[in-house]
Amino acid sequence: MKRQLQIRNGVAQSEWQGSGGMPVPPDGTYTFLDVTDRPDALVGMLYDAATDTFSPAPVPRKTRVTKSQVISVLTPAEWQIATTSTDADVEWGMAQFQLADHVDLADPQFVTLMTGLVSKGIVTAARATEIQAALAALAA
Repeated sequence: MKRQLQIRNGVAQSEWQGSGGMPVPPDGTYTFLDVTDRPDALVGMLYDAATDTFSPAPVPRKTRVTKSQVISVLTPAEWQIATTSTDADVEWGMAQFQLADHVDLADPQFVTLMTGLVSKGIVTAARATEIQAALAALAA
């Protein structure tokens, strides 16, 4: 019995097993590859046609946290400074935070905000790194 993987955009999308030909003729956006003798080739893996090899797909980095998770990693003093500051950049960052549904740690605005907190002396560079690491551990 033949075992084939449907390859689309370099990713094994689905598996087909049967005794006949291909289940659906390829339309140019995907191909079927015979992997009958390749037990290591699985759905979800990346396929490199140039080398005819499969490799595990990278694990996507989780970057989304809730606002309560952000607050949970701050100290009471850090939260007080952030919420009572009259600095325009800090007020702008807090307004963005209040309006957000969630915080994306990969968003360039978040990175800019963290850099700004350090440059304004609100947190040290080491503390900013701690905050980011704690949030990354909580990310979904």
